[in-house]
Amino acid sequence: MKNILIIGSGIVGICTGIELIRRGYSVTLMDPNQPGSQTSYGNAGVITDSSLIVINNPQLRKSLFSLVFKKQTSFRYSILFVLSRLYWVINFLTFSNQKHMETSAKALRELQVISLSCHKKLIQLTASEKNIVAPGWLKLFKTKESFNKYSIELNVLNNNKVDYSILNSHEINKSFPDLKEDFFKAVLFTNSLRVKSPLKLSESYFNYFIQNKGKFINNPCTELKFNDGQWTVYSNDNIYNFEDVIISTGPWSKKLLSNLGYNIPLAWERGYHHQYSTKTKLSINPAIHDVEGGFVYSSNGNEVRITSGVELNFLNAKENEKQINESIKKVHKIIPLDKKITDKVWLGSRPTIVDSMPMIGKATKHKNLWFNFGHNHIGLSTSAGSAKILADMIENKKSLINIKAFSPSRFSL
Repeated sequence: MKNILIIGSGIVGICTGIELIRRGYSVTLMDPNQPGSQTSYGNAGVITDSSLIVINNPQLRKSLFSLVFKKQTSFRYSILFVLSRLYWVINFLTFSNQKHMETSAKALRELQVISLSCHKKLIQLTASEKNIVAPGWLKLFKTKESFNKYSIELNVLNNNKVDYSILNSHEINKSFPDLKEDFFKAVLFTNSLRVKSPLKLSESYFNYFIQNKGKFINNPCTELKFNDGQWTVYSNDNIYNFEDVIISTGPWSKKLLSNLGYNIPLAWERGYHHQYSTKTKLSINPAIHDVEGGFVYSSNGNEVRITSGVELNFLNAKENEKQINESIKKVHKIIPLDKKITDKVWLGSRPTIVDSMPMIGKATKHKNLWFNFGHNHIGLSTSAGSAKILADMIENKKSLINIKAFSPSRFSL
């Protein structure tokens, strides 16, 4: 029985651990933090097969001037961070073309279709049904102009046969009477799920992993060495040996792998959220993306979680709540917020590879080293699927999808 270590216990690492456990391997997760408590904690809680448009698409170049020179709730940046990562930023922009948008959308669609199916099975196995509502993903447009701009994404969705419904203003008011503003159009993704508590889902998956003889080392990996066909893993004062190692450490993957000689083209996008009580009980199933506002919010009865847009900044930079506070002001006009529940703002960082695609597969310089990180804003949606295709690679089985777009070998690392 092969002995495998997964470094990182976010939703991607946990799903990978479950997949390998179910295939008969001895699997250990290693993380200094509690499972699901970091980046996986603060996502929008959406599992969908429709998040196909990468951030660096042709529209990015058209809106670049506005993004750089006008402060928006959807995007903020530190000029020092951008200058320190200027080479990465320039390369990121080179991928903002039609061909990359189309090829990446096709690859992401294949991955997310598998992942949605895998999640549905895991939800049943872990008795997590009460944590799930459907449909789970709604995009709202206030104006005709913003909806017309969305036609580019609709074309991509249509080309990849994504199921969705377009709602007009009357249908929006009828379906979601708790929304106090008028909207021009909405796009409801009918195959999507919303997770009420991403942390609870991670914990349920992790408990299933442990119950099925998975192991957990609640300490950091301080050093990795490959000797005599096996990996020696150093963790504080402890030393462990494993046949295979999988890196699933999200935004921390770049630093960890630099010690092994890899130059991973990875940065990160920081995001914030707060939670509020509401004056009345709300009945809104999907997580809602306010497209013009650039934020996402979701409700569970008398509680609402509001998630900000993107902030480009150093990983350990001090919190800046201006962006999330502006989002909260806008949400106040849409639903009846009451009191802030969270004492402190949550801040997390989304790992972003330069082409906005996750890195899933065999490392290019070492034997028995595997990557599964860089899932950007859609790690929950792609986690279970990436676990399945990575496990197939480890077993040298033919993949169910074209894995070229995710391969680490697409870069000179």
